[in-house]
Amino acid sequence: MTARFGFWASIAAMFFALAYGVPQILQVVGWLTFPLDEILIFLPSLALAPSFVLASAALYEATRPERRIWSLAGLVLALHYAVLVSIVYVIQLAAVIPAKLAGGSDIARLFSCCATGNPLTAVDLLGYTLMSLATLFAAGAVTENRPLAVVFIANGLIAPFLILQTAYPALIAIGALWLVTFPLAMALLAVHFRRAARA
Repeated sequence: MTARFGFWASIAAMFFALAYGVPQILQVVGWLTFPLDEILIFLPSLALAPSFVLASAALYEATRPERRIWSLAGLVLALHYAVLVSIVYVIQLAAVIPAKLAGGSDIARLFSCCATGNPLTAVDLLGYTLMSLATLFAAGAVTENRPLAVVFIANGLIAPFLILQTAYPALIAIGALWLVTFPLAMALLAVHFRRAARA
């Protein structure tokens, strides 16, 4: 049961990460514009948060007792990430985007995410830093699955380049590697759970 649950939670996390990544890239190249770009970015991002927490919970439950501290650390960091970013995205979808559509307001100016120097941008970056650290710690729970552990670590090592974007926005060029490492990590985690279910 745990393996099946973990498989589908990992698939969901991978799907929503990709569903966020594609519109983000299309926005950067100018193929998506407001408000569709922000809606298509923030909706899957909001769904990604609980999906990753559920995948992390399944990993904790499936981890051998002697290595469980690593998956527990990953789960705690995943929860911290999910709370922070969920608040950010609900504010974007329920308040900021409608305010922009109404012609702009103090709400849009003060609470718009993804603008350099904006408070919620910093909160969002902190959230994704914690998410990356969650996979870094969780790598200690899957040492027997070398490919998964390596990708978890690779995703975790992106963490400094996420939080430091608050001071050095150009680091987004390195932080954007998350668009590859995180979905790959979730795909490999799904495979990990599928093998466990068959075993």
